[in-house]
Amino acid sequence: MARVPALVFEVDGQRYGLDVTQISELLPYVHLRRLPQVPEYVTGVFRYRDTMVPVIDMSHLISGKPAAALLSTRIILVPYTGPAGTSRFLGLLAERASQILEIDTAELKTSGVAVPDAPYLGSLSANGGSIIQYVKVEQLLPDDLRERLFVEE
Repeated sequence: MARVPALVFEVDGQRYGLDVTQISELLPYVHLRRLPQVPEYVTGVFRYRDTMVPVIDMSHLISGKPAAALLSTRIILVPYTGPAGTSRFLGLLAERASQILEIDTAELKTSGVAVPDAPYLGSLSANGGSIIQYVKVEQLLPDDLRERLFVEE
């Protein structure tokens, strides 16, 4: 039985998880520069080590409601492969991103429901009576948006 640590966050009272091996860093919420003409769930960009990092609001993406500015709201930095194959950072704005749980991979189950508009939603795990749905980072951005957010300089 393989156990994988997952960072758990919440969207509209539901719990979601990210495999911690996909996370580069967990940052406090910082001021973001809004970008015009992008989907509303692209909440902006911020400077991180001399690079501009686009940030996706996970609450807005999943539920249509922007994330609340809570003490536990964090920016999760994940490596993301751009259209040219180069890896850059993508920020995920997430509420209540403060708990790491060990998930038994043998217990992961499909939801049994196809959600073509949300290919980033993965398997489910029942952990202590609570259901956690995994987020597939590599599926977060549609190709056209990925090309717009990760322009090679």
